[in-house]
Amino acid sequence: MRTKIRLLLLSILATSASPFAMADATLNVKSEVVRYDDVRLISPVGAAVLYGRLRAAAERACGGPFDALPIAQQKRYRACVDETLSKAVSDVNHPILSQYAETRRGAAAPAAISTPSATAVAKAR
Repeated sequence: MRTKIRLLLLSILATSASPFAMADATLNVKSEVVRYDDVRLISPVGAAVLYGRLRAAAERACGGPFDALPIAQQKRYRACVDETLSKAVSDVNHPILSQYAETRRGAAAPAAISTPSATAVAKAR
């Protein structure tokens, strides 16, 4: 589990929330492998890097990019990404990643976890 996580949830959520799945009787299952064996989840910077990878995979699986979608489909897209990302963070099951994800969802940041700067995240990638 440490070397990679297969995001099967992407296939389930992306298929059910995708506007393309609603229009077509044949379901196209999308899944992605997100590697994080090179990420050290011992700091908020490592959590931010992995969170970014998970978010990007969720956006691809849900049919992004957001700007290219008609307004009527943007709400479903956002819900798909949010649900898929939440499930992926839960599947990784690491406290620092979970706490980082909570800060990104708008919850108050715990005292022990701060949001790293964009420069620190860019250097870690």
